[in-house]
Amino acid sequence: MRLARPLSRGVLVSGIGVGALAVAGVVVAAVHFGGTSTRGSTPTATTASPPAPAVVTVVGVRRGYVPWNKPLTVRVANGALRSVEVDAGSTLIDGVIGEHGTTWQSQTTLVPLTKYVATVTYADGASHAHTTTLRVVAADTDRHLRVTLSPGDGETVGVGSPIIARFSRAVPKSQRANVEARLAVTTTPAVVGAWHWMSDEEVHWRPPTYWKSGTKVQVSATLDNFYVGAGVWGNGSHTAKFTVGDSHISRVDVARHEMYVYDNGKLIRTMPISAGRDKYPTKNGVHITFEKSQVVTMDSATVGIPRNSPDGYYEKVYWDVRISYGGAFVHAAPWSVGQQGRVNVSHGCVNLSTSNATWFYYFALRGDIVDVYNSGASPDTADPGMADWNMSWASWVAGDADPSPEALALHPKMPRDSEPSAPSSSSSYQPPASSPKPTSSPKPSPTPTH
Repeated sequence: MRLARPLSRGVLVSGIGVGALAVAGVVVAAVHFGGTSTRGSTPTATTASPPAPAVVTVVGVRRGYVPWNKPLTVRVANGALRSVEVDAGSTLIDGVIGEHGTTWQSQTTLVPLTKYVATVTYADGASHAHTTTLRVVAADTDRHLRVTLSPGDGETVGVGSPIIARFSRAVPKSQRANVEARLAVTTTPAVVGAWHWMSDEEVHWRPPTYWKSGTKVQVSATLDNFYVGAGVWGNGSHTAKFTVGDSHISRVDVARHEMYVYDNGKLIRTMPISAGRDKYPTKNGVHITFEKSQVVTMDSATVGIPRNSPDGYYEKVYWDVRISYGGAFVHAAPWSVGQQGRVNVSHGCVNLSTSNATWFYYFALRGDIVDVYNSGASPDTADPGMADWNMSWASWVAGDADPSPEALALHPKMPRDSEPSAPSSSSSYQPPASSPKPTSSPKPSPTPTH
């Protein structure tokens, strides 16, 4: 009898292993005995032995798991396969019955940690048909691509805060569009934006200009069942919701030695500052605040200046708002109060009096804008504090692996063009009586430092 061997397809159902589980794999045996007897009759010949039972197995099963990086193989002993359907949830797996009808093999390898259900129809040695179901799970890979999203769930951030997806390993350029397809940004009200790959392991999303206050944002990442290549599989699904807070934009005018702080477009404070001296200038351009600390131990050796040199320093500095990875902060500098508003003496930080620095510390949100003007030093676009807002929209979109038509159609001005204008002349603003006071006082340094 010639048995049909059709192309079989296959569904994801929970549970592992139905039937007997042998060392060789999942086993199902069918036993049929032939022959009849009549009371009182005398046999004239030896009765034939019954056919050996048919045994169906999934090859390579160990504790209910099969290798993910090999095709799935179903085998029958003492029989012949008629059809095999393998189902992985909502996906049927294509496969082919072999020439001799004893094996079925999937045409692709498997997906790690996916459950597979094989419905097998086969004939035993007596040509009786049987159907059985086998369940297995693909083993996990030891190489994963995971992602961390920022801002975090429930945060309120400044109008300059980008959405950041950081990956656990490098994403090949050939896969970046596929990765972006697994990242989703939704906003209320609707905002057009684009991704920009900062490195092989990090991609940012932002609008053409600063966020509008009050915008509600949801970002999600779904990497499960995504094959990156070279044995790497995506892992994890995450969602974060955050809110854009009040618009805090501070303009640091290096030439005027003043800092102008705007709250929702209104100038609320003008503070004397001392920026970086000529040898260590504060970088020009748009910075974002991304970290706050009440005290930081600043060490000149970390930026290449020996501690025991004339320009060296190693001391605790208070009320620090970080605006660059390169070591630039807005912070309290009681040692330079005499120079603040008159001359630039720092190593690149923005020096404030202790009272002004304390006020700014409590005022600032993560992702606020601190824009530096009239400095001779260009922005360092490789620095995360300056990477997002110092390039044109065209340059930003060029870093997107698959930009939307809406993003490509935009031609906005530079982001800083949307900032409030600087006051026409220097002015002095007295801090309100309710300004917070530091919980501890820094000791002044004998010479201007950082």
